[in-house]
Amino acid sequence: MKYEVIKYDTHKHLFDEAWRRWTIRGLNQDTKPFMLVSDLYISYEKKLLIKAFRKSIYEISKLNGQIKKYTHLLTGENGVIIYMTDPNKSGFTYLSMGVPLKEEFVG
Repeated sequence: MKYEVIKYDTHKHLFDEAWRRWTIRGLNQDTKPFMLVSDLYISYEKKLLIKAFRKSIYEISKLNGQIKKYTHLLTGENGVIIYMTDPNKSGFTYLSMGVPLKEEFVG
């Protein structure tokens, strides 16, 4: 299985399109998520998904150790963060479990 990391250098069009949608909504780079799902229920199915996600990160890291330096986010079907890794522990202080990442909320 081949994995591809989405980087600005190679996927600039994806970032530019997302930025265009941000500006149309009146958002800017200082916009922070304004909502937190306080009662985050992790179902058995989501626990299995988290387990698979963690295993995937581990397997990819065996191929490319650099991946451990990055923050990884896993969201549920509604765009709410259900699991994350943050090696910097402070890199994204506004991101945590329960924060919705739907484009309508955060751009």
